[in-house]
Amino acid sequence: MRLLVVEDEIKTADYLRQGLTEAGFQVSLARNGLDGHHLAMTESFDLVILDVMLPDVDGWRILQSLREAKNATPVLFLTARDSVDDRVKGLELGADDYLIKPFAFVEVLARVRSLLRRTQAPSTQEAVSYTHLTLPTSDLV
Repeated sequence: MRLLVVEDEIKTADYLRQGLTEAGFQVSLARNGLDGHHLAMTESFDLVILDVMLPDVDGWRILQSLREAKNATPVLFLTARDSVDDRVKGLELGADDYLIKPFAFVEVLARVRSLLRRTQAPSTQEAVSYTHLTLPTSDLV
């Protein structure tokens, strides 16, 4: 599974990349909003972990651009913006989850896994066959 981490705090970004890599994920890292926006819009990721307060382009705008482009990649905000209004704003803009810094890595990992479970596509198998019988999966609903 490919993850994009958009985080400008060097220690936090490196900590997340190392932990998520050790957990078996392929992690791309962007350290500012412009690079994060570019990667999120041009490459395919299974999940984006996004800070709000970034140099150049903030996380709110990155998320808005993704959703305006009909990109449904799950987004987990991981940010120090901790007011109820900020959390509501993030979720209403289209984020799938919102976690406040400081955080426990085990919670980030649990939320990442939870989001990935919920968003994995169902089987795209078009037909099911058994001996001489073949049925389209649309008939099996």
